Amino acid sequence: MASAADPAFKDYRVASVFPGPNHEPVPQEQNNPVMESDRAKALQGKVNFAGHYILHRLGCGGSAICGEVLDAQTGEVVGGLPNAYDGSTFGMVYQPDSRLIIVSGITLDGEEDAQGNALESGNRDRYYEFVNNEFRLLSMTDVESPPMDEE
Repeated sequence: MASAADPAFKDYRVASVFPGPNHEPVPQEQNNPVMESDRAKALQGKVNFAGHYILHRLGCGGSAICGEVLDAQTGEVVGGLPNAYDGSTFGMVYQPDSRLIIVSGITLDGEEDAQGNALESGNRDRYYEFVNNEFRLLSMTDVESPPMDEE
């Protein structure tokens, strides 16, 4: 998936990984019982992203998948992935000790490149750095679809 020019996890290391115990989830204004339960369950796990965050996926309507970032130290929802994704193509790769995340798939709500230019829908690997509770796009690579079998 990665080429020599793609960002590497080691280049976005954090100083330490929060060992817990994790904070209880902080109730949100716009909430529902399923989301509350998902957040509580996620916060029972170990930190899995950028030092003190827990990144988890959740359904966000139909077959759409979203990603949400919880701060394990405060229990707050601090962010979410920049787009919703087609659940059949969605994937995330990340590490507890790195601010880098690779998000793969087809977005459902439009997409822009790093310069703000609109892009046609497509299956891409996107490299983001998580800084100040925001995902900053570093680069993206189109993913070629596998060739169709001929009959």
